[in-house]
Amino acid sequence: MSDSVGSADDVGASTGEPVGDDQLDRLRRLILAVEQDRLAELERRLDDPETRADELSRILPESVARAAHHGNRLSLALAPAVEEALGVSIKKNRRHLAEALAPAMGPAIRRAIAETLRAMVDSFNQVLQHSFSPRALRWRLEAWRTGRQFAEVVLTHSLVFRVEQVFLVHRKSGLLLQHVSADPAAQHDADLVSGMLTAIQDFVRDSFSVDAEQAVDTMRVGNVVVWVEQAEEAYLAAVVWGSPPVSLRAVLRDALETIHLELGEAFEEYAGDSAAFEPARHHLEGCLQMQVQGKGERRFWLAPAIIAGCLAVLVAVWVSISLRAASRWGAYLARLETEPGIVVVHERGGIRSSSLSGLRDPGAVDPTRLLAAYRLDPAQVASNWEPYLSEEPVIVLARARSALRPPPGVELALAGGVLSASGAAPHVWVVEALRRANGIPGVQGLDTGALADSDLTAVSGVVTRIESTVLRFDPGSAELPLREEAVFHAVLAALDELGETAHRAVMVVRVDVVGHTDGTGSERTNVRLSRARAEWVLSAIEAAGVSGLDLGILGVGTSQPLRGEASDEDRAHNRSVTFRVTVER
Repeated sequence: MSDSVGSADDVGASTGEPVGDDQLDRLRRLILAVEQDRLAELERRLDDPETRADELSRILPESVARAAHHGNRLSLALAPAVEEALGVSIKKNRRHLAEALAPAMGPAIRRAIAETLRAMVDSFNQVLQHSFSPRALRWRLEAWRTGRQFAEVVLTHSLVFRVEQVFLVHRKSGLLLQHVSADPAAQHDADLVSGMLTAIQDFVRDSFSVDAEQAVDTMRVGNVVVWVEQAEEAYLAAVVWGSPPVSLRAVLRDALETIHLELGEAFEEYAGDSAAFEPARHHLEGCLQMQVQGKGERRFWLAPAIIAGCLAVLVAVWVSISLRAASRWGAYLARLETEPGIVVVHERGGIRSSSLSGLRDPGAVDPTRLLAAYRLDPAQVASNWEPYLSEEPVIVLARARSALRPPPGVELALAGGVLSASGAAPHVWVVEALRRANGIPGVQGLDTGALADSDLTAVSGVVTRIESTVLRFDPGSAELPLREEAVFHAVLAALDELGETAHRAVMVVRVDVVGHTDGTGSERTNVRLSRARAEWVLSAIEAAGVSGLDLGILGVGTSQPLRGEASDEDRAHNRSVTFRVTVER
């Protein structure tokens, strides 16, 4: 190195110039430039996180793959971190994990159900293969005797266990979240059952000092057993007929854990609405498992016995169908005989077709609607009903109600052909009912003694105010003095109210304006003066616009005094005009 380059002193001596710092830097760069560039690049790579992450991503998969060939050290090192990350992910959003597991769990559940159904079908195939065995014949006889289907009898004798119902119940509130049943037609009140299960759990904890996390997991009554599986937010109760295997508990436990995993947010937000737990139904339906005996029986190959058995079955079926049809038809006819307004004249019952004819009141029940209650097909029953008017009290009363249409609060009753009404009704209905009652077949009259006319009741107070009003006049005068204007305006308001009520209720109300005088003067003069006073008041009433009333005047002079004239006050009271109100019903 020294031979080719020389020292710094040699360089300065050869050039005749002193060696400075700049020359040393140049010399250093010439000698170490490559190494310095490599060191700078290495420093940049180590200081840049993105560069290091990119390089690590290229070698990490290969490193993990190689580590798998050197024992489980990597698995043990990663297990705590993976478990913690999985726990955080489940708490943060359980739905993602549930969606990831659902594709694998769904086929597994469907496969389990399919295997159960396949086993049941195989068992039925074996039973059908031995249909003419002594045991099968006994089962057919039992089916005919009890009225149940043959398949139901076979299932009863060959069933090992069957999950009848599954309940998903909220643990804290005891409310039912979801419920499935193997037989929808035979479901009981699911809410009541879940409430009783919760009550039993609470009773056991309170009565026997059981820890709050512990609970009853098995209840048995006869051939029915209830298995309960508990979880953090809910518990699952399965009602099982027969003797279930221990493996069924694992099925229930897996279903409950899956529901908690998929519906974690629904449990956290639950406030009484179970609609959010509808996705849990397919997990509960996966628990509706059953098992039947698959043991066969020796075939019964004797041809005569087979033929005899077939004939016996056919005869039994025909007799059973005939007896059932006759029983239903007889019950239907008995019902028609008890129905008022229906008279059966001719009937013929058969297995495939029937006929019926007679008389029917228009107000009686339609016989066709009663067929379904006795499992009779309307298309197979030919009916011919002639109309007639029944005199039975029930039909007559129904006919009266249909014709009169009583308003709410009015009750109609029939006794001895006389229709009686009670309650309160508008005047219009009372008048119309009295007019139409005699035209109703079977009704001899309408008694309204217990019926209150609501409109008459409403106007009675107004009539009292009008008839108690006295308008006083000065001696010899036919004009109302100013001091009586307030009294006159009060009677005008009452007359106007009476007119509006009469118009609304279609009532005929007559108001007579009656003029009076005192005993002073001749009777001829007094009659003329009293009439003049009545005419003046009538004119003022008509000018005020009162309508809806039949108005008239009377001049009675001294013939109808209001008081005996023992004093000037009595005579002043007789110099007046009064009112008489007549309401015509």
